[in-house]
Parts: sequence; C-alpha cells; structure tokens
Amino acid sequence: MTSGDHDGQQTETFPDFHALDEPQQVARIERLAACALAAWDLPDPHVESIKYRENAVFAVRAANGRRAVLRVHRPGYRSDLDIACELAWMSALGSAGVDAPAAIATRGDELITTASHPAVPEPRQCDLLDWVEGSSPGTLEAGVFASDESVRELYRSVGSIAARMHVHAKGWKRPEPFSRPSWNVETLAGEHPTFGRFWELGELEPPQLEVLMRARDRVRSRLDDLGPVTRLIHGDLVPDNILVDGARQRIIDFDDFGWSWIGFEMATSLFPLQLSGGFDAGLEGYLEGYRGITAFPDEELELLPEMLLARGLSYLGWPLGRPEIRSARMLVPMFAAVLSDAAAEYLARD
Repeated sequence: MTSGDHDGQQTETFPDFHALDEPQQVARIERLAACALAAWDLPDPHVESIKYRENAVFAVRAANGRRAVLRVHRPGYRSDLDIACELAWMSALGSAGVDAPAAIATRGDELITTASHPAVPEPRQCDLLDWVEGSSPGTLEAGVFASDESVRELYRSVGSIAARMHVHAKGWKRPEPFSRPSWNVETLAGEHPTFGRFWELGELEPPQLEVLMRARDRVRSRLDDLGPVTRLIHGDLVPDNILVDGARQRIIDFDDFGWSWIGFEMATSLFPLQLSGGFDAGLEGYLEGYRGITAFPDEELELLPEMLLARGLSYLGWPLGRPEIRSARMLVPMFAAVLSDAAAEYLARD
C-alpha cells in the first residue's frame, strides 16, 4: 500500500535533505509521517518525534485518546519481508510470556505502508505499533547509572526475558518465506560490516587504529570457531529498548531481530555497562535470569570478550553509513577511546 500527499504544494522546492541538520530532517520526515497516518483509522492524529537513529520514530496521539508509535524506516535498510517477519515474531512472543508491542493494521488490513512527501527524497516504509508504557533505565551511549543491586535486578529480568525469547524462537514455526539479517563474524567484524567500516573514520588516531585492527583480527579468528549463526535473537537489548513500568519490564525495538549467537545477545545488552559501570553486577544478574529459564552455552560465555569487542567495533562504524545523523559522529572520539583501551587490554591478556 502506498500513500502520499503534497500538502497542495506540488511546486514546492526543498534544499538537499542530507545537508540539513537533524531537527530539520526530522521536521521533514514528520510531514511524511502525517501522510502515512492517513492509511490508519485514527481521528486527527498528532505526531511528535521520539527518536531519530536507524529509523525515525514518532509518538502518535489521536483525537479519541488512542496512543501509538509510528516507525518511519530508514530507506533501503530493511525489505518489506524483513519487516513483516519482525512483526510476525513480535506477535508470536505473547505465547512465551513476552509482552512485545503489537502492530496495528491499516484500513486495508496491511501492517506496512509506504508513504512519500516531496520534502523527503525517497518513499519510506512505515508501520504503526501500540504504545508501550514505561521509561528506559539508561542509554546505549551512557549506560545505566544505578547501584550494583539495582543493575543486577534489572539485568536479571532482562536475562529472563531474553531466555524466554530464545526458547520461543527455537521452536517457532517461522512464516515462509522468512528473511532477517545475520549478526555474524563477517557482518560484525569482516571487510564489509553491516554498520560500516570503522577503520575509515578520520577521527581515529594511528595508535588507536592499529590496536583496534589487531583486536578485530583476533576477534574474527576466535568467533570463527563457533561456526555459522543458527539462533534467532532480539539483537538490541540495550537500556534504550527496555521500558520499566513499576515492577514490569517490556522490550521494544525489534529492528535488529535476526540470526546470531546467544552470547551476542548478552554482549549487546551488557556493552553499555562498560561505559557507566556495573558490568559485573549486570553480567551476574543476566546469567542468573537466563539460567532460571534455560541453559546458557558455556562456549559462548567463554567468548564474551570477543563478542563485546565485535559489538563495540560495529557501533564505532555505525556513523559511516549514516552521515546525515551528525550527532552519532560526535560520539566517535568517546567510543574510539573506550574501545581502543578495551582492545589493548584484550590483546594483553594473551
């Protein structure tokens, strides 16, 4: 389904989208979002930006009080089939006791619509999800600032939720055809990583680049021993995507749902704690919660340092593929310093 609107201004001209700053880009995507919402049965919806990272995410409030979240997808990042499979798993997870956001169908009973607006240079896939209450305990960039006991309790819940998702995915009858990305040696630390080639960052000092490349090579060699990835994981259990509502934790943002290792799920979730502190407490809590549901593979736990570095190097390369997100580029010096120190410590252990 495709929706579009020109606000009655078909001759309106706009400066180059990618030359604009982020608030200006978001303002223009918001116009496309308003067009997209015409596909849903929502009276007089109001949109407000929540996040602009991989996708542009908007809070939606309709005149009848209904709340929802509209995702305007990054162009070319996911196919319609990718998104449909993501939404299918989110819907199926209820049977495992995991409360994931539910997709809202359009008037035409579709879960994905493609919308356009002359203010945005290309059409964008859009989907609408139910609103989820709660607040994030931290962020990817800053970690979680809380006592060790609070971090341990939080990650005990996250580990339990992750285990329930993994057990469910292992026995899930997947829709056919099925398409989701893989987070493996090549897509994380290969020559053409999904998020970008971190070694092309001009901000890296020569000593940083040298130690990061040596660590990458060792990480690749050791993760190769695990063989092909065969498990489906959420892929992005960072604090931003954990919504705490009283004693309840809900998981959002399944955009990176795909094939990987069980250990990589944990490494991604724990990575921000390397920035804020609380890593040991988080690891202890996560494993306790996970093992309360199912076994955690010992061979992957042994490779946690490699998976943490693979995750970090992928984050370091992320801004290269998204030059319009200038705020991400501003974080490069901090990530480069943290990761080069971690890489040096990792290399010194052997």
